[in-house]
Amino acid sequence: MDTPTTPDLRQRAAFDFFTRESLRIADLDQNRHVNNLALLALLENARNRFIEERTPLVRNEQRTYMLVHLESDFIGELNYPGTPDAGCRIVEVRRSAVVFGQGLFDGERAIVTGRAITVNVDRTLRKATPFDDEERAKLLALMARP
Repeated sequence: MDTPTTPDLRQRAAFDFFTRESLRIADLDQNRHVNNLALLALLENARNRFIEERTPLVRNEQRTYMLVHLESDFIGELNYPGTPDAGCRIVEVRRSAVVFGQGLFDGERAIVTGRAITVNVDRTLRKATPFDDEERAKLLALMARP
């Protein structure tokens, strides 16, 4: 396991990858705030785009990756309409897993932060499989970025 970074996920500057998200009326709760499940879906969108666009994680006949842990801190309310930005970064690289740090922002204001652990899986064995040296190097380089 490589030493994790400890960025403050409540700070927009901790991220260099963002997706611009659109809010829907269907995302509102009874208090007319964007509900917690909708907020997590916005983070999921950003995490999957980050994985596809920046990481060496793959989904093919031999391998896939699976979300195995998700935690979140709801910091502030978000109202409709709006276009918040969802940030994603790597905060830790393990033997066969990556820990992603995430934040959802309305301007500079943090709405929710979270950590998601995704495991690299061998489809045939249905077990976690270690990253090879090249994959690990790419993931560590991403972890070093803001």
